[in-house]
Amino acid sequence: MPPVNSREWLLRARPKGRPVDSDVELVETEVPAPRPGQVRVVNRVMSVEPYMRGRMGGEATYAEPYPLDAPMLAPTVGHVTDSADPTIPVGTLVLHDHGWRERSLVPAGEVRILDHDDLSPATHLGLLGIPGMTAWVGLTRIARLQAGDVLFVSSAAGAVGTTVVQIAKRMGATVIGSAGSPEKVSLVRDLGADTAFDYHDGSVRDLLRKALADVGARGLDVYYDNVGGEHLEAAVRVVNDHARIALCGMSSIYNSAAPQPGPNNLLKLIWRRARMEGFLLEDHLDTRAEFTERMATWIRDGAVRPVHTEYAGGVAGAWAAFNGLLGGSSMGKAVVPLVTDDGAPLAGVAGA
Repeated sequence: MPPVNSREWLLRARPKGRPVDSDVELVETEVPAPRPGQVRVVNRVMSVEPYMRGRMGGEATYAEPYPLDAPMLAPTVGHVTDSADPTIPVGTLVLHDHGWRERSLVPAGEVRILDHDDLSPATHLGLLGIPGMTAWVGLTRIARLQAGDVLFVSSAAGAVGTTVVQIAKRMGATVIGSAGSPEKVSLVRDLGADTAFDYHDGSVRDLLRKALADVGARGLDVYYDNVGGEHLEAAVRVVNDHARIALCGMSSIYNSAAPQPGPNNLLKLIWRRARMEGFLLEDHLDTRAEFTERMATWIRDGAVRPVHTEYAGGVAGAWAAFNGLLGGSSMGKAVVPLVTDDGAPLAGVAGA
């Protein structure tokens, strides 16, 4: 098997604050034939996600920093085109982390063969992927959501947030969402939230109190936090006794060049005997099979619907897609289609 041409993004510098174009470079490369225990994959679609910002900056987080002058990583779905592993035949739909490139040479142990391959590749990155399972784990294991609970989710129009809204409604909760534009608020309501607000319309504290009044609730039983900062402080202010706060992300500080102050009212958690817990998906992989089967059924039944923003331009558009995600231009799961159905690279410039 001869090598094949591909393009990939290299990290050239650690971003300071908001990432800029000079931090990365798109280069041409050749992907060699697989050796024993490897597969070569043509990548159909890759994910861009907020946590990648931390990996670019080199901070010590739960994920290893991207090394400089090397291809970056991202969850990616593709088809195996060449295989030197008997357990993964050519044509298999797989998920792997060697994204930010059109074609990847991947150790067989680092790919996951995907069930439900009748569903779109993008769905395996969204509802059936990290965002969907994160929503599921946060609600069922961390927040222990019960029917009748009043739940508030920040960044409710994002990849995790749109899934939280839909799952929480299926579980019988009253759902309040916050989002960053009138269009996003409309989406959140359309997905089933009982009420939603644009956090640009005033202080989150006042907007959340009004939302609680709109649904006839005194306070929150659950807060699913994707933002931190002002949102977290506002939620702590109105928690009920024995409330649960699931800390999933803190997008309000991802691009901050200096440390940001935390909520100043955490004493309220003691008064309310409330619990606040952060979590990582890797600690809950034992629930993957249950989650996957349940979510696939919901998708086919139309009970939970995928929400994607696809960024154009193929691999050349991936960097603009990532910055668009950080700037709030996406709704639902942000994905970048990388090649056409016949395996040809997508060309052109990026755009939402």
